[in-house]
Amino acid sequence: MNLNEAIEKMQALCRSGDAQAFYREMFADDAAVSGEGAPGITTGSELLPALTEMLKTTPHLSIRAVRTTDLGDGAAITWLEWTSPTADGTPGETIAFRSLTVWRKRGASWVIAADMYGSGAFAAS
Repeated sequence: MNLNEAIEKMQALCRSGDAQAFYREMFADDAAVSGEGAPGITTGSELLPALTEMLKTTPHLSIRAVRTTDLGDGAAITWLEWTSPTADGTPGETIAFRSLTVWRKRGASWVIAADMYGSGAFAAS
C-alpha cells in the first residue's frame, strides 16, 4: 500500500464512523497526537475517546494530502487538510483543520506515528 492509498483508507474508515477500526488500522501502538486546544500529548489507546468524538462531529470527512515528504526507511510526513460539513448539516457550514502527520510502515501498510493539528484550512496558493 502506498501513502495515498493509506490516506484514502483513513478517509473511508473515518466515514464508516467506527473509531475502534480507525484507531486499530491507522495508528501505531505508540502513536502520539496533540494540537491546538489539546491539554497535552495523547498516546496509545487514550486516543480512542478523542477519535470517537471527532468521528461524531465530522461524519462526512474528506482528507486531502497537501504535501508529502518521503523520509526513507519506511517513514514519511504529510501535511493533511481535513474538511467536513457540520454534523447537523447546517448549509454552508464546514469544519476544517490541518495536520502534520508522521507515518511509518507497519508490514505493508502505513500507520500514523504522530500527528499535530490545528484549526482551519490551508490558504490557497
